[in-house]
Amino acid sequence: TMGALKQGLTEEELPDIVRRWRASNRRIVDLWYSLENAAISVMQTGHPVGIKGLIMAREGDYNNGQDFFTITLPNGRKLFYVKPFLSPNRWGNDSIHYWGMDQTTKKWTTMDTYGGKLTENITQAIARDCLAESLIRLHAAGYQTVMHIHDEAVLDIPEADADLDRLCEIMGQPIPWAPGLLTPADGFITSFYKKD
Repeated sequence: TMGALKQGLTEEELPDIVRRWRASNRRIVDLWYSLENAAISVMQTGHPVGIKGLIMAREGDYNNGQDFFTITLPNGRKLFYVKPFLSPNRWGNDSIHYWGMDQTTKKWTTMDTYGGKLTENITQAIARDCLAESLIRLHAAGYQTVMHIHDEAVLDIPEADADLDRLCEIMGQPIPWAPGLLTPADGFITSFYKKD
């Protein structure tokens, strides 16, 4: 799915590449399975599970037919998976299924997820929340962000007033809900937007 076949690799080469990557990144693979097992436990028992600073739970408003599998992130924001249920995946293992938007057809459909995808969703959500903290700090310091892209904030400031060291210091400040997380910032001054 990452374009290996388009880069000239053959189908036969892929399993060995996957195996070697997983062998050299065991802690990431362990995280995938830990999150998947916790999520399935929540779906099977209905009891919340705390794992790695997250809380997975089943929530709903049954009077209104609302049903969600939720993941509470370190800052308290939640990810919601709509109308979740367990069903076998293509390998015959229990897997969480939920209603979501198919990005191709733009229609609501049943989707499934697994540990690696949950890890990706959580990681991207926490990265977004870290950037949001920086954007709030920049705004409080009197800076106007005109756009942001992934982990970048773009500000429109007269060059004479641009203090890159100050901006990087603001963006790199510790985040209260993520103690110990280092978020050093880097930047550049340019008269037009470009990727660094």
